[in-house]
Amino acid sequence: RQVMDDAEFDSLKEDLAWNGSEVVNLNRKEIMYLEAMQAYIKGAPIMSDAEFDVLRDELREEKSSIAVNTEPKCYIETGICTATFQKDNFRNNLLYLPAGLIVALVWLGLGFELIGGRINPLVLIAFGAPVIGSGAKAITDNFIFPNNLVAYGACPSCESENRIFFGDILGVEGFGKQGAFKCSNCKTQIIVQRNSLRANTLPK
Repeated sequence: RQVMDDAEFDSLKEDLAWNGSEVVNLNRKEIMYLEAMQAYIKGAPIMSDAEFDVLRDELREEKSSIAVNTEPKCYIETGICTATFQKDNFRNNLLYLPAGLIVALVWLGLGFELIGGRINPLVLIAFGAPVIGSGAKAITDNFIFPNNLVAYGACPSCESENRIFFGDILGVEGFGKQGAFKCSNCKTQIIVQRNSLRANTLPK
């Protein structure tokens, strides 16, 4: 949403440049992104989550430091601190390991039943890798850890590293669109949005 016309925007940039502000280096998309973040934190969003995600992705593709910055920030007027978490690819992949081992053992068992021990087990595993991978993913995503996502990031308050798991575990319902937990270090309540991985503390 445009909050000022081009002339007002250019005038504001000139004033900021004259006063030596680094904000003058921000483009219109980056300023809109910051405005959307502050409005969201204040509880009065100026755009939908889908619109925000599109804007954030565009800035990330442009390598904007505003959209890819994960460092915690605090806002004096609200007392809310924010940070951006990231997907933990290593731990996400580990979730598929138990099912992968089970499918691999079943594959080896079937292989020995059908062709005996004439083929090296490692060759048999390599040959069946696509089947094992697909089976492990299907079992994990549908039965063991449905809708899984592991994310990590700095606590918005004390900057210590924390992790959060979204999804269910063996039918036990877990965090869905939003997760809330206490920082392992300072015990501050942190709320994380799954779709954007935006994390924030509660107002003080």
